[in-house]
Amino acid sequence: MATSAAAATTSVAPTKRVSNWGCHGVDPAPPTPIAAPPQSKVRAKNGPDSQPAGQVYGDPEAASRYWAQQSQSDCGLMATRLVVAEETGDAPTEAQMIDLAKKTPSECSPGQPVYDDSFDPSDGGTGHGTCTADLMLLLKHYGIDSKYSNDSEATDTGVATGLDALKGYLGDGKQAIVCVNSSTIWDGAGKGSDCGHLVTVAAIDTAADLVYLGDSGGDDTQGEKVSIDTFETAWAAGGHELVVAGS
Repeated sequence: MATSAAAATTSVAPTKRVSNWGCHGVDPAPPTPIAAPPQSKVRAKNGPDSQPAGQVYGDPEAASRYWAQQSQSDCGLMATRLVVAEETGDAPTEAQMIDLAKKTPSECSPGQPVYDDSFDPSDGGTGHGTCTADLMLLLKHYGIDSKYSNDSEATDTGVATGLDALKGYLGDGKQAIVCVNSSTIWDGAGKGSDCGHLVTVAAIDTAADLVYLGDSGGDDTQGEKVSIDTFETAWAAGGHELVVAGS
């Protein structure tokens, strides 16, 4: 059984834009493993390779290559860590990500840091997880360009979101962080009313009907795979929030 380190937190509502706060209300539950088919062909980064009956967008190995389990309610920081590792070849530690986020002023909630780990139940748990859009600030620290989108902002910003757009980003060798409903991912539950868990999307295999996720939430979520429909349901719960990164 997966042991999730993501606990319920008290979050402060963002004031700059509509963006979810990651790692709140995450229900620890085991993912249902889906076996990958034999001889699955991986699309090379920025390459044209494809399968006869489908295509792999991205790199499935990125779901496990630099994976580490979170020890706090910091799924957003751990997802950012994976993006940094894939882009630079050097994976920051969880402690380094926490330190950076605690020192970085939030743009979602001015006057607060990107991440506050003061989850002491005796004082009401005043800390909060990460606002999805704030992850761009952490990526900028590492010299990585990124853009944010969701269903309500895509038209105005020109940054497309949704499954087809995500395939395009991954096929172009970019990295992606999304906000999903953890109960849908781990339990196979129906669509929830919001998202509370941040993960990377390493690859989408249309032939095998699989989405590979960089999910730090459990002790058996390394190399996590879910069906495309399950992923879409979990992602749609939060309005298809997306941070796309890389050149």
